[in-house]
Amino acid sequence: MLRWPARQPALYGATTTDTSERMAARAQIQPPAPDDETDPLHHAQLEIRHLKDTVGALREELEQQRFDSQESFQKATTDVHNEVVQLKETISALREEMENLRFEKDEAVQRAVTASADEIAQLKETAAALRDRMDDLRFEKDEAVQHAVSAANSESSQLRETIGALRDELDLLKFNHDDTIQTLERAHRDEVAQLQETISTLREAMEKSGG
Repeated sequence: MLRWPARQPALYGATTTDTSERMAARAQIQPPAPDDETDPLHHAQLEIRHLKDTVGALREELEQQRFDSQESFQKATTDVHNEVVQLKETISALREEMENLRFEKDEAVQRAVTASADEIAQLKETAAALRDRMDDLRFEKDEAVQHAVSAANSESSQLRETIGALRDELDLLKFNHDDTIQTLERAHRDEVAQLQETISTLREAMEKSGG
């Protein structure tokens, strides 16, 4: 059973380029050419030493790739977390803004209704006071009252439509947020699966080389 050596401090500062250069250099290591005059035992010892050096280089390379994979995974996890936090903050701000808009709209509707009611009351009082003396103006006053009520109803309808549109926009923001989270989680799972497959492939290659 293989035992992996402890990670060396020098590996932490290695870059992908350095790793590739080391792999290329180690791939060029060749066992010593046999010499007719060399003792077979000595030749076998040289070959064993070469194999040990190769195994040690592969172990070191695997440790470096493990460290690089862990570092990439940690960075991806941090990026996803930060983005989720930002999205939550954005949604919270939008909700607060929607609540403020809703309050302002309700207040505007209430003011409009109150103003309309006051105006209607004033018109009714004026019509009652002038009914005996100004029968000719009754129709015009009633028409003015109806116009004021119609305007108030129209404004109320527009305000309700605006509130409905704002609610639809908030629902769309929630849906887009959920879709973004699912996409990030799927990308994260795919990246982890690829890293695990790469590690498995390297292990099999080492075992074949050691065998």
